[in-house]
Parts: sequence; structure tokens; C-alpha cells
Amino acid sequence: MNPVNLRERNKAIVRRAIEEGWNPANLAVIDELYAADFVFHQESGEVARGLDFFKTWIATIHGAFPDIRYHIEAMYAEGDSVATRYRVTGTHTGDFRGLPATGRAFDLSGHLIHRIADGKKTEGWGIWDTLGLMIQLGVIPPIRLGGGAPPPDDTAANIAATRRLFDALSSRDPEILPTAIDELMIPEFVTHGDALFPLVYGRDALRQAIPRFKAAFPDATATIQQIFAEGNKVMVYVQVNGTQEGEWMGVPATRQSMRWTASSIIRFNSAGKMVERWVIEDELGVMQQLGRVPRFPGQGE
Repeated sequence: MNPVNLRERNKAIVRRAIEEGWNPANLAVIDELYAADFVFHQESGEVARGLDFFKTWIATIHGAFPDIRYHIEAMYAEGDSVATRYRVTGTHTGDFRGLPATGRAFDLSGHLIHRIADGKKTEGWGIWDTLGLMIQLGVIPPIRLGGGAPPPDDTAANIAATRRLFDALSSRDPEILPTAIDELMIPEFVTHGDALFPLVYGRDALRQAIPRFKAAFPDATATIQQIFAEGNKVMVYVQVNGTQEGEWMGVPATRQSMRWTASSIIRFNSAGKMVERWVIEDELGVMQQLGRVPRFPGQGE
């Protein structure tokens, strides 16, 4: 099996174990996907050996938090190892390690690393925010390292920076957008895209794509339809309008007016710089307007 296929197979094993085994407490799936001599390294540094221990943990956690759910946020793989970042949510309605039910809900994060051999998990390392759990269950009071004031709410500044980026995209001045990118983004800025442009690393790579886009749509405008922020992320939905005056996606200039939509989630760091974004554009609609892909039966206008 080639390395890419192996990574994807291993990710699928971990995903299935969480979604079909952990979440519903399905021990048959645990038996199928875990080696009998599975070894687990706990956040305390202690090592648990054997699948029976892990099954007991699944039963314990579901007894304390019957509605517990693990939500996978990201997965990374190399060789025989898979790392997973997740959120875990639930409500404390049963005894947990001697702690009587509090009736409180929690929403925490955690990381996992698993090693896989012959289609089964053989070893795991896990840590989740147990301090956060105790705080959210009301067992201990909130703790802030250093006792400083909470960080300032920068959502308004982050929204303003996002608006500046899309205003720059709409400018016909060739220097406006590159300047905005340089000033608003860190050099290591990462774009997670869609099927056509899945991943772009670095601010410079983004800058290099601008001349080609502007040559194709010199009058392009990006009009914000919705924008809001929570924490360090800004959610924005835009409508793009432009006339195809140059080659785009292999299609020579058609001189036709085009319109499509795009949605981005942009993450900012504490200095107010953009560090990462997740974007999806209506690439199908673009390709259909260019005549490269036909409309399909039942597709809405």
C-alpha cells in the first residue's frame, strides 16, 4: 500500500473507532479495531495495558456522561501513526471517579496519537483538558495563570481587518491587495481550500496568484453579505462579481459577467494578524459559467 493510501486508511480506522465505537459505546467496534494487547498512555503518565481496561474506561465515561460525544476537528498522519484533535462535550449526570453528578455540561478539547498495525490500534497516547473539566463541573474555581486580566476582545478589530482584505480585493489599484496581504497576514499564512485549490502554504503563494486572477477579472468586486466573529475567528460570506477579460481555468476571455459566492473562516493571532483561513467557493458555478461543466438535471437557478 502506498504511503498516501496507508495514511488515509489509518485515519479512517481512528475516525471509525471514535464515531462508531467511543460515541455510542459500541464495544463490538472496539474489539474489531483495537489489538487485544492495546497499550494506552494516559495524561497522568500511567500506562494501561490490555483491551479490558479500555472497555472499562468506555463504560465508566458513559456512565458518568451518557450524552458524551467526541467531535473530530483535525487529523494528521505519518507512517503508522495518526494524531487527532477533538472537542468533547457532555453532561455530568452520573458518578465520575467518586464525584457525584453535578448536572453540569462541559465542552473541552483533547489530543490523541495512535499507532496502527495490520488495521488495528496497538498503542495510544491521550490527553484532554481535565483541569477544564473540573472547573466546568464546578469542582474547583476558575484559575487564570498569573492572575492577569482577561485578554481584550479584538473581534471588532478582526472584523475590520477582514473588511479591509475584501475591500482590497475589489480595488483596481494593483498595489492595494498585495499591500493588504503583507500587512494583514503572517508570512506562514495557510489557506485550506476546496476541491479545486485544496491547500496553499504561505503569504507569498497567495500574493503570486493575484496577478492571474486580476488579469482574468480586472473589475472583480467582493461584496460582504454576512460577517461576524467569535473569539479569534471571523466568519464572512461574500458575493464576487466580475467580467472575464482574460484566461481563467483554461478558458479564454469570454467578456461575460460572472457571479459566484465564497465563504471564509479566518483565524487571527493575539497580535491581530491573519494566520489561517478555511475557504469554500462556488467553483462548480464558476466552471459552469465558463462552459467547462454542464448544468445537471434538477440544479437550481
